[in-house]
Amino acid sequence: MNDSQQTNRYQNYLLVTFVVMLTATTIALHQFKVPTIMGEIAANLRMTEATAPWLMSIFTFVGIFIALPTGSWVQKFGPKAMLIAAAAFAAAGSLLGSLAATGGVMLVSRGIEGVGFIFATVCGPLAISRFVEPAKMGSAMGIWAIWVPVGQILAFNLTPALFGSMGWHSAWFIYMAASVVMAIAILFLLDNKKGNLPAAGTGGATVKFTEVFAKKNFILLCLTFATFNIVFMGTISFVPTFLESSGLLNKSAAAFVTTLPMFICMISSPIFGSVSDKIQSRKKPLLLAMLVLGPSCAMMFIPNLPVVYAGAAIFGAIGMGVPAMVLSSVGEAVEVPELAGPGMGLMMVLQNVGMFLGTSTFMPLYGLLGGSYTAAGLVLIPVAVLGLVFVLMAKIK
Repeated sequence: MNDSQQTNRYQNYLLVTFVVMLTATTIALHQFKVPTIMGEIAANLRMTEATAPWLMSIFTFVGIFIALPTGSWVQKFGPKAMLIAAAAFAAAGSLLGSLAATGGVMLVSRGIEGVGFIFATVCGPLAISRFVEPAKMGSAMGIWAIWVPVGQILAFNLTPALFGSMGWHSAWFIYMAASVVMAIAILFLLDNKKGNLPAAGTGGATVKFTEVFAKKNFILLCLTFATFNIVFMGTISFVPTFLESSGLLNKSAAAFVTTLPMFICMISSPIFGSVSDKIQSRKKPLLLAMLVLGPSCAMMFIPNLPVVYAGAAIFGAIGMGVPAMVLSSVGEAVEVPELAGPGMGLMMVLQNVGMFLGTSTFMPLYGLLGGSYTAAGLVLIPVAVLGLVFVLMAKIK
């Protein structure tokens, strides 16, 4: 097969990547529409202080159980169908939430949205891996990796405005409509006749899910991603409290600093991916990103504003390159296309475990270290170093 025939097997990488990324972004809107008005929703639905936080944590909880089977389902039904299902679940959950009159119904709706979220998390990279030519994979994954930051930024800015003008019931309905629109876009713009994997129901080699556990390089990638998410969640969850409690910044300024890496990575992540394509290596950029991850995040816990801002900038510009490099290496690490789905499912389980550990262990560390956010932040460095060791051990390009 010549280069022209090889290229014609795939769809335009920008079309595929932006359609998939924007679909997932609408689902991220559902995840992050709650935090800025959580107090108002909890009061309106008479939720207690103990149950209200579940409006957010239900997403991670659902993902731990759903990610593995999702990896198998995408092999059976194909990434296109699963992405449509992702948007449908998110839309259905948001529609139910818009009608909720009790906290219990709202929590159920959030769980349904969470199913859509984990479907998108697992199936988005797999769709890109199928429909995009390998030579553009780094660039595509660099663009894909910004879906959560874009969704968070949009939700944090749109939700308070929508809530103030029309209430959260209408805001939920608007977000539902956005996911429906993108489900239709996926239906018409992704072509199952293209790509490098067999379409759903057309066969392909039969493999056992357990075979993925024998892929040493892939397991090392999963562990790398887990350590990244421990550091990531520990940082973005507790830096605002540190900055405010230390008197360095007020609440709004502290929130801005925390989102600064997200703004920066919207530019840097696609560049990271493009560079990896040009040098034909994922491992080298991944090593660089893991090398600076721990120190840059620890800098954000230093009681010195220039150091905090520098840490946030480095974290966003380089450290946030980890997801794109890890996800674009999955196909190589699992070795056979039929393990890509189960592999991505396992990867997302480790992602959720890392996120859970990042939020659940930081404050106990804070207490053990004498109530020092700076000391607890410094512990993020050896965690990231462990991830760096995993990358060094992995035999990937």
